[in-house]
Amino acid sequence: MFLFAFPVNAKIITGEVEYNAEQARSEVFETPINPISFEFIKNKFIDTNIEENINAIMLGIQELKDRKVVGFSDGSYGIVYHDDPLFSWYYKNGRLINFTQKSSENYPCRITKYKPDGTIANAGYKVSDKESFIFSSNGKLIAHWKGTLCFDENNNIIMTRKNL
Repeated sequence: MFLFAFPVNAKIITGEVEYNAEQARSEVFETPINPISFEFIKNKFIDTNIEENINAIMLGIQELKDRKVVGFSDGSYGIVYHDDPLFSWYYKNGRLINFTQKSSENYPCRITKYKPDGTIANAGYKVSDKESFIFSSNGKLIAHWKGTLCFDENNNIIMTRKNL
């Protein structure tokens, strides 16, 4: 019996799929994007943990007991709750400025950005942690992020980002 119990080794091969703007647009808009109900949003209009969140950000702490927080250079900050990781909530001075919903925690995935009233601001397709496409609600390409560079529909660099 032991002669037939050879160890088995496997190697997982991963690779990235290349997307262009048309393919990403197709993925984003192949199923309808619906507004989010007021009932779902109403408890998130004000950050009830603003002091704890701001203090954590100032101390460089991103992981808290029930959520992850991150600060941005314009003074706004984002929160992702561990019990609802598909939603990210963005605040400035403790007031909701927008929020996003991912279709999945894995790449690639659709991301929809909503205004505080639940209407759609824009929609995108996140190919990887380094590449994403952002479209207006009518399908016009707004931006294509590749690493730290952001391109317009004519492949011109329109902005850059850096980790603070």
